[in-house]
Amino acid sequence: MAIKLTVLFITLILSVYFDYKYLKIKNFIVYPAMLAGFLINLIMSGTGGLKDSFLGIIVPFITLFLFYALGFLGAGDVKLFSAIAAIMGIRFVIYCMAYSFLFGGFLALLIMIKRKNFFERFKKLLLYLRDLFIFMKLEKYQEFDGEKSGFFRFSYAVSGGVAITLIHQLTIGL
Repeated sequence: MAIKLTVLFITLILSVYFDYKYLKIKNFIVYPAMLAGFLINLIMSGTGGLKDSFLGIIVPFITLFLFYALGFLGAGDVKLFSAIAAIMGIRFVIYCMAYSFLFGGFLALLIMIKRKNFFERFKKLLLYLRDLFIFMKLEKYQEFDGEKSGFFRFSYAVSGGVAITLIHQLTIGL
């Protein structure tokens, strides 16, 4: 388990750093992490571990594709979840995705309170959802009028989600 955690933490640290510095999670971080996850799980658990890693990589792509297509997540965020799944397994990544979105919502709330634009951002979200569900106007969710006040790096939320999932795993068990 120590090797998995080491690879996981290195992947997260590099992802957060590059997301902060370049606004992208680079492929040279996530693809080697996926490969390492495959190898670790193959060595530790045989073909069952390999299967778990493979299914884990597919689940984030399938479940998060709509969020990516609508612009809520970047491709690097989705690939980061797949790398986490390759390392830690499918069950871990399912919890991690749920906790990441909850933690991301908490971070977004803190950012809006700090920037004093909660009502403005909430109004824009409601208008977007209205256009999406009532008028069937399928467009990417994006910044409005060139402003960046709603933007934050989702790798922060993923890191928080991983931490919460690990705590959950240690206290309750997965």
